[in-house]
Amino acid sequence: MPEETTTIEIFASDRDRLNRLRRYPREPYRSRVCRLLEQAEDCEPLSLETIADIQASLDDIRRGEFVTHEALKRDLGIE
Repeated sequence: MPEETTTIEIFASDRDRLNRLRRYPREPYRSRVCRLLEQAEDCEPLSLETIADIQASLDDIRRGEFVTHEALKRDLGIE
Protein backbone atom coordinates (compact mmCIF):
# COMPACT_ATOMS: atom_id res chain seq x y z
CA MET A 1 0.00 0.00 0.00
CA PRO A 2 1.53 3.38 -0.98
CA GLU A 3 2.18 5.99 1.66
CA GLU A 4 -0.27 8.85 1.95
CA THR A 5 0.98 12.17 0.61
CA THR A 6 0.16 15.72 1.62
CA THR A 7 0.83 19.25 0.47
CA ILE A 8 2.53 21.83 2.68
CA GLU A 9 2.88 25.58 2.36
CA ILE A 10 6.31 27.14 2.83
CA PHE A 11 7.77 30.60 2.34
CA ALA A 12 9.64 31.25 -0.90
CA SER A 13 12.79 31.88 1.16
CA ASP A 14 12.50 28.38 2.68
CA ARG A 15 11.98 26.90 -0.79
CA ASP A 16 15.14 28.69 -1.92
CA ARG A 17 17.06 27.26 1.03
CA LEU A 18 15.80 23.77 0.19
CA ASN A 19 16.90 24.30 -3.41
CA ARG A 20 20.44 25.07 -2.23
CA LEU A 21 20.50 21.67 -0.47
CA ARG A 22 20.16 19.71 -3.72
CA ARG A 23 22.68 16.92 -4.18
CA TYR A 24 21.86 16.71 -7.89
CA PRO A 25 19.89 19.03 -10.21
CA ARG A 26 16.50 17.32 -10.18
CA GLU A 27 16.56 15.89 -6.66
CA PRO A 28 12.99 15.86 -5.36
CA TYR A 29 12.04 17.95 -2.33
CA ARG A 30 10.97 14.73 -0.59
CA SER A 31 14.59 13.47 -0.61
CA ARG A 32 15.93 16.74 0.77
CA VAL A 33 13.28 16.88 3.51
CA CYS A 34 13.89 13.23 4.46
CA ARG A 35 17.62 13.92 4.73
CA LEU A 36 16.96 16.90 7.01
CA LEU A 37 14.59 14.87 9.17
CA GLU A 38 17.18 12.11 9.55
CA GLN A 39 19.76 14.66 10.65
CA ALA A 40 17.29 16.14 13.14
CA GLU A 41 16.61 12.72 14.64
CA ASP A 42 20.35 12.31 15.29
CA CYS A 43 20.38 15.48 17.43
CA GLU A 44 19.74 15.25 21.13
CA PRO A 45 16.99 17.51 22.46
CA LEU A 46 18.09 20.42 24.62
CA SER A 47 17.94 19.85 28.36
CA LEU A 48 15.67 22.01 30.51
CA GLU A 49 18.80 23.54 32.05
CA THR A 50 20.14 24.51 28.62
CA ILE A 51 16.80 26.00 27.60
CA ALA A 52 16.72 28.03 30.83
CA ASP A 53 20.29 29.24 30.20
CA ILE A 54 19.37 30.33 26.67
CA GLN A 55 16.31 32.17 27.96
CA ALA A 56 18.39 33.92 30.62
CA SER A 57 20.90 35.00 27.97
CA LEU A 58 18.13 36.35 25.74
CA ASP A 59 16.74 38.26 28.72
CA ASP A 60 20.22 39.76 29.34
CA ILE A 61 20.40 40.87 25.71
CA ARG A 62 16.94 42.47 25.87
CA ARG A 63 18.07 44.44 28.93
CA GLY A 64 21.22 45.53 27.13
CA GLU A 65 23.45 43.57 29.50
CA PHE A 66 26.09 42.37 27.07
CA VAL A 67 29.48 43.31 25.66
CA THR A 68 30.09 43.51 21.91
CA HIS A 69 33.07 41.81 20.29
CA GLU A 70 34.44 45.21 19.38
CA ALA A 71 34.26 46.47 22.97
CA LEU A 72 35.80 43.27 24.33
CA LYS A 73 38.69 43.42 21.84
CA ARG A 74 39.23 47.10 22.72
CA ASP A 75 39.17 46.36 26.46
CA LEU A 76 41.65 43.51 26.00
CA GLY A 77 43.83 45.56 23.67
CA ILE A 78 43.65 43.06 20.81
CA GLU A 79 42.25 45.22 18.02
